[in-house]
Amino acid sequence: MDSFDLARLTDFDFEAVCKDIFEAEYGLRLELFSPGADAGVDLRYFHAGKSELIVQCKHWVRSSRAKLIEYVRNVELAKVQRLKPDRYVLATSVELTKDSKDKLYDLLAPYVKTPSDILGVDEINALLRKHEHIVRRHLRLWLTSTAVLSSLLSKSIVTRSQQLADALDSTLRTYAPNESYGRALDLLDSRHSCVIAGIPGIGKTTLAQVICAVYVSEGFELVEVSADLEEANTLWDDNIAQIFYYDDFLGQSSLAEKLGKNEDSRLLSFMERVEKARNKRFILTTREYILAQARQRYEKLDRHRFELQTCVVDMEDYTYRARGSILYNHVYASDLSGEVKARFANPRVYRPIIQHPNFNPRVVAVTISEAALFPSVAEDLGNRIVMNLNNPRSVWSHIVNNQLEESDVYLLGLIYSFIGGVYLGDMQDLWASLNRNARDLRKAISTLEGTMLGTYLKSDRIFLAFHNPSVRDFMREYLLEDQASLLGLIKCFSHFEQVETLLVMVNEREEVRKFCVRNLNDLECVAVKAFNSPGLRNDGVNPSFDLAHRARVYLALGETLNSEPIQTCAYGVLVEGDAILNAYDSQDIIDIIHFLQESKRESLRGIVADVVEFAVEWATADLSSWELIEAARSFLESLSDFVPDSDMQNLEDVAIWYAEDAIEAWAEEGPDSMIDHSVMERILAYAGSLENPEETFPGYREAVNKMPDIDSDYDVREYRVNRMEESDSGVSLIEEMQDVARMMKTLRVTREDI
Repeated sequence: MDSFDLARLTDFDFEAVCKDIFEAEYGLRLELFSPGADAGVDLRYFHAGKSELIVQCKHWVRSSRAKLIEYVRNVELAKVQRLKPDRYVLATSVELTKDSKDKLYDLLAPYVKTPSDILGVDEINALLRKHEHIVRRHLRLWLTSTAVLSSLLSKSIVTRSQQLADALDSTLRTYAPNESYGRALDLLDSRHSCVIAGIPGIGKTTLAQVICAVYVSEGFELVEVSADLEEANTLWDDNIAQIFYYDDFLGQSSLAEKLGKNEDSRLLSFMERVEKARNKRFILTTREYILAQARQRYEKLDRHRFELQTCVVDMEDYTYRARGSILYNHVYASDLSGEVKARFANPRVYRPIIQHPNFNPRVVAVTISEAALFPSVAEDLGNRIVMNLNNPRSVWSHIVNNQLEESDVYLLGLIYSFIGGVYLGDMQDLWASLNRNARDLRKAISTLEGTMLGTYLKSDRIFLAFHNPSVRDFMREYLLEDQASLLGLIKCFSHFEQVETLLVMVNEREEVRKFCVRNLNDLECVAVKAFNSPGLRNDGVNPSFDLAHRARVYLALGETLNSEPIQTCAYGVLVEGDAILNAYDSQDIIDIIHFLQESKRESLRGIVADVVEFAVEWATADLSSWELIEAARSFLESLSDFVPDSDMQNLEDVAIWYAEDAIEAWAEEGPDSMIDHSVMERILAYAGSLENPEETFPGYREAVNKMPDIDSDYDVREYRVNRMEESDSGVSLIEEMQDVARMMKTLRVTREDI
């Protein structure tokens, strides 16, 4: 680490860093002063013989040398003369020249013993390089060093996702460590994969992004997974240390954004592959209840012991100090005026927030962001944060009811109707089809972006989505409260994806189902029209069109609403066979067959056998790799009540034939074979599960003996992630309250040059 961006530290961070530096340099235990007027003292050592060392810390990152000298002359000098310390040290984040240090020395002598007792940014950087353990103790300091940021910017992550690089930069400015940080790192060290779970707004994504930055600082390449695990497998490089990051890997809304074809198998295989690789890490985030739903839906996920790789972030992780740091960091980093920031130095303002039983980092962050964007809100910001903690929905309702125009709210409704976001081009087409002015759309996006709306790049094209999941949660409730507007919105639906969102709403709330039943004629007209709608351009270019998925959604929606016209749409494409033969997701096919078998309608039950025949053909159409054979076996086993024994035996014959060739090749060539060793492990495991594998597979024993030690494949250093050297554990509440009070006190400082 060559240099450190001290400008990214808060005032309190800077004081804490200086304390550690001077304690290490002088071998003394320095006293941190309690809140109140510092009288020219930030740090002090007082000896029994009445000799006194005082250190004053001036974090003036935007100040000029001339301003600092003027401030010392007009304000600080009088304080020093009253104190008359034996030795006075001035530490500042201002860049000092020899001339400026000499001027400060002349002002502060004889209390400053030599010009070396005046330290600017260069001297502090030098001391940090000298004391690396201090750097590691202060998370924000080392994670925002120029070396780390350069690593982020130099990696291919920027070309794949500038949004993630920007998000990491923003997150590191406001992150406040808590106990979940250590737990997640321990899991990544021991199991190499970590699923971060928790309630909405608890800080899952924030924690994941910070850990990504930690590993980047250790030399790992960051790979963001945005669609499915195929991206990760494509970018996997045995010779490079990599951390793979998959945010909301199960979607944001009741598992509506399902895993793709064989994605459950690929996910578990990838986690197994990562666990065996010394230079790979995998971090995922999801809501707890969505993970539970996924395990109910996907048998393979249910069998996997996720609890061994899951770090649950809960409110117990947010101690008084951690909560205070979150509030302080967001206030400090905001664009609020110095006057508004200074109000948070008052315990009557910050304590009700920190001690609130519903404390939630996202509510705090969003309320402060809202105040910065709409200055009128900042007049009583402390009370507004408390109000929003009392009722988290009020975070967004205040904006919607007081700040937005009709077009803005209408755009939010349309975005809600697309579960996973929508390509801007598709939204523009939809907006025009509703006879709305393009200028209003541009204005609405401009107004909402950064608060309720987020834009991101994918395949170099702009997509629109909610800024975070809490906005979607709010919009669901907002629409339910105004059912006339909800019906008006539904009548405008023209895409299948919007009908799918309707199914999600129906499954989430019984009142939505009743609403749909009351308005069934209107819904049926919309659904029938939307069934054959063009697919959305999920990559910004190519339309997504999956008839099997559409059939599953319409069977489920028709069953729930008892609608024959909706289910008839699915019947038509299932009878023809194209829907199944071109399916993307095996789970869609499985669900369709069960829906048909259990249907109250005889016409649907009557096509089960034909659909099963199409399903077998779909599963066995390509058996050119062991992965495809495994997927086909798993699929047919899940439909064992429907699939004829002859089809199961045909597939087993193919598996044995493939394994026989692979084992023979490995027995002869070993690791020099073209077969990936992880695939070969699974083939040998399959062979070993059969009776008399050595008779069935010539060379079986030789192949087993030639399997390498997995770790020997990686000639890389063992990466170890440095932990914070201090933890909140074992610290009394009184000490935590004193620390937070000192921290908040620094918000009182107002300077004309900042």
